Amino acid sequence: MKKSLYGQNGYYTNPHRVGKSGDFYTSVSASKFFGGAIASYILNLVEKGHLNLPLRIVEIGANNGYLLGDVALFLDALSTHFLRDCEFATIEPLPSLREAQKSHFSTLRFSTNISFNAFETLPLPEKSSDIFILSNELFDSIACDVMQDKKILYITQEEKNWQGLWQEIDTNPLPSQSAVLLNLLKNNPMPYKQEILPHWIPLIEQLSYIAKAHKKSYFLTFDYGTKNLTNPLSYNPRFYHSHAVMSLKDILGQNINFYSLYQNADITYDVDISLLNILFSHYGFELVFEDYQAKVLIEQMGILSLLESFERAQGFATYLKEIHKVKTLLHTMGGRFMGICYKLCNTTL
Repeated sequence: MKKSLYGQNGYYTNPHRVGKSGDFYTSVSASKFFGGAIASYILNLVEKGHLNLPLRIVEIGANNGYLLGDVALFLDALSTHFLRDCEFATIEPLPSLREAQKSHFSTLRFSTNISFNAFETLPLPEKSSDIFILSNELFDSIACDVMQDKKILYITQEEKNWQGLWQEIDTNPLPSQSAVLLNLLKNNPMPYKQEILPHWIPLIEQLSYIAKAHKKSYFLTFDYGTKNLTNPLSYNPRFYHSHAVMSLKDILGQNINFYSLYQNADITYDVDISLLNILFSHYGFELVFEDYQAKVLIEQMGILSLLESFERAQGFATYLKEIHKVKTLLHTMGGRFMGICYKLCNTTL
């Protein structure tokens, strides 16, 4: 999965895969007010003293950089001189996407010069600062292992004929990341359906390292998922291509050649929010909120108030065009996606 999505010529090396003209679209594609609501939330955190300036605002897995760009534009529109004390950055392992992000930011116009960089690894801050990190549909795109009835799924790769093969875990060692995850969960009282074993730990370790290098840190993510998944293998993982979707169960049942999907389809799965909470707590983070995307955008981020301000400034006709896009965020996608926020305060800095 990792090589298919992120390897040389992998699926995500092409920034045009995501969007209304691609294989699937996200909340970022639906409306710029998704980024606007996040900007409003950041301003609220600063106004209440939960975060302070100077502030680093960083996106992980930004694809072409549209979301972070929307956040920056709304921060500029909603505040005075706020951007002067902000540094914007992306963390992106793929060189082609880092270039796409730099290209996008170069087209944006702000009231003042801003600092933006696309990094493979985020450098530590040169001076004491706080940080706000965001992501959208990140955790469901990280590689995973698949288990069922004490068997783990492998893909045989005989020339161009790739097929799924279940092997007993008693006679075959678990991949290292899944072994670490299961070992960490041994002493946790919360049950976890051990069928989808995501490789999240290195990313969460990286986030913890970044957070502890700053005074105050917030991490906000939106992902397709729910708490305490039941029977996850009935619809996970899933393969998207040209707005069509197939489940792993479909592919194995129909004996479809995995080679035909390699680097040609998005691979994703539902995020188990309970597991995400366990891992973030283990690495020192505190849960701020978790809820459906619609409730987060309305109750935590004030998207409706933001729309009212937009109507007063731009007029009803323009507002009417935007409200239809926002309805997609709140109704079509709002009940399927979850918004989760964590924080970590470093008292030693």
